[in-house]
Amino acid sequence: MPSNEVMDFGGDPPPGSRHPRAVYDHGSEPDPLYTLANERTYLAWLRFAVTLLAAAVAIDRLFIDHPLAGSQALALTLVVIAVAACGLGVRRWYVTERALRLKRALPGFSAPLLAALALVLIGAGVVLLVVTEGG
Repeated sequence: MPSNEVMDFGGDPPPGSRHPRAVYDHGSEPDPLYTLANERTYLAWLRFAVTLLAAAVAIDRLFIDHPLAGSQALALTLVVIAVAACGLGVRRWYVTERALRLKRALPGFSAPLLAALALVLIGAGVVLLVVTEGG
């Protein structure tokens, strides 16, 4: 059976030399292309979380003179979703990296539903802004 390995490094690093050990002390070194793709996905989740935090700050600051209960709740909800996105990104990286190292099937992932929820909330914030500015 042909291997999907693109590069051969002639051995794995010694156990305990990289962190987190719960990931790197198991299995064998996967192809760096897969590891780097996994890292890019993780960084995309972090960028998404930072964007949500920026949206929360923008909504909070836009309503600073006349805060509405809805605007404050929306900003806090976006902060909670940003923290959740960070956590999910880390967990996704961890689980995927272990699966790559152990040559197992990649896990499923339903967190894009979180992104859809965040986009709906940001849209609600824009509607709230337009309605209050127009009235």
